[in-house]
Amino acid sequence: MLDLAKYGWQQFAQLNAADVDNRYWRFDIIISVATPGHSRHHRQGLQVTMIIATSNNTSHINLEAARQREINVCNTPGLNSGNREHIQQICNQVINNINAWLKKQAINPVT
Repeated sequence: MLDLAKYGWQQFAQLNAADVDNRYWRFDIIISVATPGHSRHHRQGLQVTMIIATSNNTSHINLEAARQREINVCNTPGLNSGNREHIQQICNQVINNINAWLKKQAINPVT
């Protein structure tokens, strides 16, 4: 379970570029399957402190821009969101990553 006393959760199955522009800046944590995280979004995302990639793949995230903004980027190593057998494990790992973030700890950091 997530310990989110002061946080809310919003979920978007798909976002086009305009949707990303309109929503990205509002969140502390972004959980991304494949939506590109470009450096302009990192600049706009004043609250964003963590991006979680739901697979090993982080090629859709601008890691350099995230580092410059001190945004933690982590993934779900060994798991693939395209594999139905991995979905529950990915959900569990995302929850573990968020709970660690709430405790100011790092899990599965991408460097």
